[in-house]
Amino acid sequence: MRHTIRLGSLCFDESFVSAVSDGEALVTFTRAETRLIKYLVQYPNQVRSRAQLLDAVSHGNEEKLDRSIDFLINRLRQKLGDDAKNPTFIATRYGEGYIWLASQAKHQSLPRDCHAVVGPVFGLSHIGHKRTSAELFAQQFQQAFQNHFSDDLEVVFDPDCPKADDLGEDAPKIGIELSFVLVGDQLECVFRGYLFRSDRTVFVKRISASNASPADIEVISGEISSALRTGLATEVEAQMPLAVGMIEAGKTFTGIKGHWSENDQGLRAQVNGNPTDYRAKIMLATNIHTKYLQDSVQIFMSNADPRKDDEDEIETLVTESLPHLQNEPTFLLPAAKLLFFIDRGYNEMAVKMAERLHKESTSLAASLPVVGQMRVFTGQNEDGQRALDQALELCEQGSQFEIYLMILKCEALAAVSDRDGLDQILDQVCARVPQIEVLMQVLFTCSERPSKIAQQALVNMPPAQARGMVMLMHYVYGRLLQNRKHRANAYRTPVSLFSKQFGPNIIPDEVRQVLRPCEDPDADNNNLPKTA
Repeated sequence: MRHTIRLGSLCFDESFVSAVSDGEALVTFTRAETRLIKYLVQYPNQVRSRAQLLDAVSHGNEEKLDRSIDFLINRLRQKLGDDAKNPTFIATRYGEGYIWLASQAKHQSLPRDCHAVVGPVFGLSHIGHKRTSAELFAQQFQQAFQNHFSDDLEVVFDPDCPKADDLGEDAPKIGIELSFVLVGDQLECVFRGYLFRSDRTVFVKRISASNASPADIEVISGEISSALRTGLATEVEAQMPLAVGMIEAGKTFTGIKGHWSENDQGLRAQVNGNPTDYRAKIMLATNIHTKYLQDSVQIFMSNADPRKDDEDEIETLVTESLPHLQNEPTFLLPAAKLLFFIDRGYNEMAVKMAERLHKESTSLAASLPVVGQMRVFTGQNEDGQRALDQALELCEQGSQFEIYLMILKCEALAAVSDRDGLDQILDQVCARVPQIEVLMQVLFTCSERPSKIAQQALVNMPPAQARGMVMLMHYVYGRLLQNRKHRANAYRTPVSLFSKQFGPNIIPDEVRQVLRPCEDPDADNNNLPKTA
């Protein structure tokens, strides 16, 4: 899409082949006129001689006559609507030459806290009497689109929005470009969602904008926000796994770590609206899994237990989608992980699928975390840790991706009771994400010498929260460890601490059942509290 340059009362195409007046009249220029304008605008308010102007507009061995430049200037003035006696574009300096007066209109900077911009808007000068409707549609869309962001993230409407280079530090994170076109008498709009600073397109969507009511525009804004979330999540697939990409996409709308509930409504709308959108189905299944990573403690503190329904839905979404995504490793990798997670007989297939995709992958940052975690689950802890360490080398320090990998590394180290390594990673995680320090310390501190933070947390913790923390660790990680010794090691800290603080009955029955095979004295698990 071409951008425009406003000079005086005219809006010029960036190539200076044409211009549009405020009254929507289109003016076109010859090649010589275009060359003359391009030259003059480089020297605003500076006198340029006839000889300089002739050199600028002449090619090769063309005959150069002083008076030919006067003729060209007069013709250009007529097209620009410029009065030689009271000029706004080109003034005459008798005996010297000509001077260009019109300066480029300075674009008003976007607000410093602008997070997203609806703009630029193209096509308004080509849709005739529909222009007013298009402008109203664009403004109403911006207002509806703002509702999908948290209150502290501002969405600005700027139909003449400049490029990122012109805004510097004020550049927003994302943009929604609108292009209007008439098809017969019907007004249509093409939306392009893009990363503002790189101009990288993350989605394109075309819809009808004719006779759109406020309710219609609200629906459209929801569709666009959903498309943007999907595009942002998959846009980062080369840098991180899909689940982390979805969290990063959520941050675009909330300003904080993306919460599964922020993605749920939009993804369900996508799947319901297009049952053959198999990418959206894998993203929805991934989002259901993310619910337990983010909200397990709250879920298990409540009386409700949605796990069976959620596992049923994950299984259906993934198995329906697999045949249609065979050439899309971005979605097959999380599909393999999800099949392993639900633990319904797909484990061997899931492991083989993940390992095959990793061998074929050109996006190691996306495949290494998946195969690393699955190797840890299947008892190949050393190989799993190697994969996680390699992924850590590929991620940006301080990113959500790094935190995600470090938590996986904590789980791997706990499974083999590597206390020194675990303490080192645990300190880093708690320093970077203090909001989860209590949870991390209670789950991963030394069971025999718990940290002060863990001790204080246990004193103030209600039993329901303790039970919820045990279930979090059990459901998203512990139960999936196939090596009995690794499983015993992983459960040791939370089971020991909570049993001492609240008594052995604090441990839920399903956790007891998982741990009973680990209490075999021959399994070298003598430090594990008895649960029977």
